[in-house]
Amino acid sequence: MESPGKNAEKGIILVPVDYSDYSIQACRYAVKIAKKSDSDICLFHAFYSPAFDLIELTGGLHTQQQLRADVTEKLIDGETNDMNSFVEKLAQHKEFENFDKSRIHSEIKAGLAKDEIINYTHAIQPEMVVMGTRGADKRSTSILGSITETAIKRLKVPVLAIPEDYKFLGEQNLRKIVYLTDYDESDFVSIKKLMRFSSLFNMSIHCIHIGAHNDKWELLKMEGLREYFQKAYQKESVECHILDNKPDLLQAIDNYVKENEINLLALTHRKRKLLDKAFKPSIAKRVFYHTEIPLLVFHS
Repeated sequence: MESPGKNAEKGIILVPVDYSDYSIQACRYAVKIAKKSDSDICLFHAFYSPAFDLIELTGGLHTQQQLRADVTEKLIDGETNDMNSFVEKLAQHKEFENFDKSRIHSEIKAGLAKDEIINYTHAIQPEMVVMGTRGADKRSTSILGSITETAIKRLKVPVLAIPEDYKFLGEQNLRKIVYLTDYDESDFVSIKKLMRFSSLFNMSIHCIHIGAHNDKWELLKMEGLREYFQKAYQKESVECHILDNKPDLLQAIDNYVKENEINLLALTHRKRKLLDKAFKPSIAKRVFYHTEIPLLVFHS
């Protein structure tokens, strides 16, 4: 499988994989999006090479570099076989039926996964990065979970995190999306991306804000957001609600998701000042380790 070029005609959905079950979950979700958006899929795998830790040998620099290159090349041969086997495993899932195999590309790099995913994303500029995460009871020790968290923090493209235990039910999983707003100016950029994504599956949109639901100023801002959806996107049916932030923010979101049968949660990750980070942990991070449905993160 060839790697996608920077100037590929089709859009690219990047899926970092480690060949695990939760990587398969991410790929199954990614191909749903690729079919609707007419995008290609790029599977990316980074692996550790012991060549990086070779003791410096006496002799010329060229000899040392050649030895490292030889060790890494042999490892890449094995990783390529693993990648090909992984693609064959994906083909067994119904989501990959009628999806041209030539639209699945792959890239394998030696290095630290966190760094290589960031570097490769910058290089190819995909439409979206789709990543798998472990189940709720395993996330505290999940390596890929921490890598996904890093991607959410550092990437500029949308990142979609798919929980390991997420149940696939075809397009029934893509009916309702909720966007968590903080009435920030960056919301308008995120909403544009949100509308583009939701239109692929004709998803209904819920817009929620955590705050005092009887506060007049909060109600006025939410009404303004509702009017924006109507005027800018002719979206009359967006549901806008203010949820009480007591006793717990995450519980309020969780209750809304369950009561309204939400399939996907979206929010914007914002760079905050140092003092804000010290006294107010990122909502994106808190939701990421809590949610049991896919999480779509935009960036301001």
